[in-house]
Amino acid sequence: MNMLLPAPDEPVSPELVLVLPPELRAAAIASLGAPIWPKPRPHVQHVQHVLQVPAPLEQPLSRSLGVLVGARLIQLGLIFVAVTIVTLAMSIVAHAFR
Repeated sequence: MNMLLPAPDEPVSPELVLVLPPELRAAAIASLGAPIWPKPRPHVQHVQHVLQVPAPLEQPLSRSLGVLVGARLIQLGLIFVAVTIVTLAMSIVAHAFR
């Protein structure tokens, strides 16, 4: 047995094989044998039930656009009211400390 080669039952990492001299590398690779691939797990086929979903009601584009613009205006209005209330509260506190 050569002292540079690992024991036959010792696992050899790819990094170790790369740093061996060419003749020792060939011997180490030959001693590894064929690779053993893991067996794939059996696939279980699931039966999926397809639900019949009715087609969505088509709304006119103007109504959809109106709902979108209305919701955005309500959001902006609420933001304006909240900022106004905070500003007035801060001005009242500032006026009280004068």
